[in-house]
Amino acid sequence: MIRPEQKRLFAVIGNPVRHSLSPVMMSACFEALGLSALYAAFYVDELERDLDLLHKTGFSGLSVTLPYKEMACRLAERIDATAKQIGAANTLKRTEYGWEGCNTDWTGALRALQAACDPYRRSALIVGAGGAARAVAYGLRQAGAKVTISNRCVERGRSFSKQIQAAFIPLSLLEKSGDKFDIIVQCTSSGLSDQSAASIVPSSFFKPEMTVMDIVYSPPVTAFSRAAKDAGAVVVSGLDMLLYQGVAQLEWWLERPIFETPAVDAMRRALEKALLDDKPL
Repeated sequence: MIRPEQKRLFAVIGNPVRHSLSPVMMSACFEALGLSALYAAFYVDELERDLDLLHKTGFSGLSVTLPYKEMACRLAERIDATAKQIGAANTLKRTEYGWEGCNTDWTGALRALQAACDPYRRSALIVGAGGAARAVAYGLRQAGAKVTISNRCVERGRSFSKQIQAAFIPLSLLEKSGDKFDIIVQCTSSGLSDQSAASIVPSSFFKPEMTVMDIVYSPPVTAFSRAAKDAGAVVVSGLDMLLYQGVAQLEWWLERPIFETPAVDAMRRALEKALLDDKPL
């Protein structure tokens, strides 16, 4: 049996995961806090088997990214009430009996958006129906926003909207719907690592009074966020969501407060430098 002896082990798992900036962000926090820990990125193609292997190896915690957040919620031995309600877990913590799961995406998204606007009684559109969309919808509803779902796959989008009792608009009919939104959050992998990709909604859809966030952070400017900025909307970086959900993960794993400490500034600087250097990770 292999187990870590000198340092605690953490990792982000997903498919794809090469683009992830979580390793530089989390490593910066460990260094700022003086902790003896390592954080890596692992490509995973058989989640159930690989989770068992990582547990046996002695990993202390895992960040879960696309496309495994919903599956991780089902496979965890225990999940908290929020992850259960969202139906997705982006964070796993090692216990003696297996993995325990929670969701910090909703906290990260809400903190990022609240820095730009107050969601209370605002009309919010979420594009997507996966694990991230479920977390963002939960966070916005907790803050008092009215949520509408839009998705390319109508069946999946309708199913999700019914589960959370929200309105649904097919993505192909979004511009023709006539609905007005204050907050738009793009929660699909569209544009991931491809700055030249076309925006998944027409540029004419965006208005100056909107607050818009694309959860994709690599590239730092997506076609979606570029179109929103060109229209005069307030654009929130997906990097902010990544940062704040990571802070919440660390607080859960380490059982200590991180938010509003110098460690968060170190994490942000590391993220910004990594994007500026544009080096594959």
